[in-house]
Amino acid sequence: MDIQAIVMGSTTRSAGALAVMTLSMLALGAAADTPPPSEPPKANIDSTTVEAPKDRATLERQVRTFVNAIALKPGGESLARWQTQIPLCPLVAGMPSKDGEYILSRVSKIAGAAGAPLAPQNCKGNFYVIVTSDPDGVLKAWSKRDVRMFGDEADQGGTKIRQFNTSNPIRVWYNTEFYNLDGTPLGNMEGRTTTMARATQLETNNYRALSSIIAIVDTRRLKDVSFGQVAAYVAMVGLAQIRPEANVTEAPTILNLFSGSAKAPPGLTAWDESFLKAVYQTRSTDRAQISAIKTAMVQDVAP
Repeated sequence: MDIQAIVMGSTTRSAGALAVMTLSMLALGAAADTPPPSEPPKANIDSTTVEAPKDRATLERQVRTFVNAIALKPGGESLARWQTQIPLCPLVAGMPSKDGEYILSRVSKIAGAAGAPLAPQNCKGNFYVIVTSDPDGVLKAWSKRDVRMFGDEADQGGTKIRQFNTSNPIRVWYNTEFYNLDGTPLGNMEGRTTTMARATQLETNNYRALSSIIAIVDTRRLKDVSFGQVAAYVAMVGLAQIRPEANVTEAPTILNLFSGSAKAPPGLTAWDESFLKAVYQTRSTDRAQISAIKTAMVQDVAP
């Protein structure tokens, strides 16, 4: 989907692997009332939260709980991430240029450190970060302009769409595609069973890739949240298909930004960085991918 077709009066330009869209309002007939206030980056928002050493057995249990809670593998399929066939091209709409540039540069830096493939210059956006004070209005107007924004769910009118239209401060919608082992696209086969001869007990015969992501940021619910925290949260939920709503309050993670039960870190934590690196270091076709992510995380945060 092309967000330029639904945003009017905007300009686009590229900076490295970034596609930047600058505008004062989303001209969708349901524009934001006011853009978020400009905020200079704080000195510590790029820092990583370091946790004190813990008993290794306790740490292993906590890592297992954390990964099991957030990792999404429907029907035993692979954990969806950005693949070389569809490299990541983030785009922000609804913010002043300086603020949008800041968030995009942070997302790009985090993606590069994790090992996610970044699209080249002048790429077409596929990771849309929409900042607005009227998310429901924007979604309604957008869906009228682009009925395929929710992929197959647009035809099904499914529960997922209704769940997406919630009051979460940052809502995330994932679209995925399947690929054969040789990189041949198989389309959206979610929930289907394939029986190719090359599949084994150790390896799957295909893998899922992220094709596009929509992240709607509700400015009305970002009280006491910095741009650095927003960028870290968006990167965490946008580099792999996870469950942002999972209860992980016992883990040191940016996913607790809106939990209300724990002090949110200023940016990505060591756990978050370790998880994202493990996602891109493990094989998508490995049936034990989740176990491999847990092992890699433990070795990383408690070598």
